[in-house]
Amino acid sequence: MPIRIKREDGSCTEYRNARLIPAFLMIPEELLIRCGRELFMLPRTRAELLGDRSVIRQVESDLFLECIVDAYAYMAWPHMGLKGRLEDYSGYNPCWRVAHAAPLWIGKLNDLGLLYTFPQWLEATERFPTTPFGFVPYETVDQFLSIAVPSVMQRDGYAAWLNYVQKHPCFEDFDEHRYSWQKADFIKKWYHTRTKHPTTLSREVLRIHEIVDGAEAGLLHSNEYSEFEDNIAAKIDIEQFLQTLTETDRKILSLRLKGKPLEEIAKALGFQTHSAVLKRIRKIGKAYERFSDEDYGFTERKII
Repeated sequence: MPIRIKREDGSCTEYRNARLIPAFLMIPEELLIRCGRELFMLPRTRAELLGDRSVIRQVESDLFLECIVDAYAYMAWPHMGLKGRLEDYSGYNPCWRVAHAAPLWIGKLNDLGLLYTFPQWLEATERFPTTPFGFVPYETVDQFLSIAVPSVMQRDGYAAWLNYVQKHPCFEDFDEHRYSWQKADFIKKWYHTRTKHPTTLSREVLRIHEIVDGAEAGLLHSNEYSEFEDNIAAKIDIEQFLQTLTETDRKILSLRLKGKPLEEIAKALGFQTHSAVLKRIRKIGKAYERFSDEDYGFTERKII
């Protein structure tokens, strides 16, 4: 049954999004603040949430609804038993879409008695309409969702088919401008399945662009990074490229992949300064341009 309120013109109409007020009040402070000042400063008392017309307008806004959907998707994802990060996937991905189905998680929290339904919230606040609701600690909400999310996944059969979806991805499933292991693995398999290429691209090789795109080197723009990521597996055989490098350059790549700082690499390989390592990285980038016949900006960009 919809919740109705009296409007300024005297009519009684549905109070849109009112049923989500308890779910909104459960969003942890450190997460809600990311949703913008307007929502973060929204009053947290019954009297204002039900009686202040400016507050009601905010609750009825699409921004309020989007905040709840995004917040619960972010909090539910770690408990869905899936690979990677939520932000690595596009809105077309079925896993992403299920994560953003906020009524699934909110409904289960209601069923478990971990979150007020709207009628329960009205009853609980009736005697203290001006008492503000405090923020629930993130650890508490996370614990609640660690119970609710797996229960929904098993109850509705999401666990099995979403795991199947992750094993059979497509290009549209991944965020266009973000790097992830899942995307790199998919590009590798897609490329070799269709070209029947005899060699296997290693995970280490597919990370070469992470090295040359490092903030310390300052070699690529963000759009160039995306292009490099999308084309690295499809246009050339990277392992063949690595065979053209010197042993020293291969060691530099190997140490960087292990997370070694530039200073440590310089010391290990006998360079006097870390800037010498950056110059070798730029040299590798320029060699890659010649090898792939593509311009990624290594010639004109300066090392920072």
